[in-house]
Amino acid sequence: MRIRDAGIEELPEIQRIENSCFGEERYPTDVLAAMIEEEGFETFLAEDEEIMGSATVNYRDELVAAQLVSIAVLPRFRGRGIARALLTEAEARVRKRGADRMVLQVSVTNVAAINLYLHQEYVLQGVIGDYYGPGKDAYFMEKAL
Repeated sequence: MRIRDAGIEELPEIQRIENSCFGEERYPTDVLAAMIEEEGFETFLAEDEEIMGSATVNYRDELVAAQLVSIAVLPRFRGRGIARALLTEAEARVRKRGADRMVLQVSVTNVAAINLYLHQEYVLQGVIGDYYGPGKDAYFMEKAL
């Protein structure tokens, strides 16, 4: 497996990953395109024979901490350490830019992701009510890099 930067030409594939992994909570195409092209964001892909997952970080200088915006692995590739590899890459990228903290939001029902973050030393900071819509709360988590 290798991890590489995503380009705007891969927008359809990134949208497919978002649609497959997040349903109603997915980012719309125009937001994904902006995150691929906008300064301060990095979107990257995990691939082997094909693209298996993606991640996006935001590390703009005006932020108090870097943010893991999205991380997703296609269902048929889960359980292979791909999400962990993407998360490790995300942390390395923002650390290289000078970030000393990473924050993220995760659905309170996404047990697999919550377990990943806890095993990677993220700390639960609180709950954000209705973050993903009415009755769809998120945990706010943080890690010192």
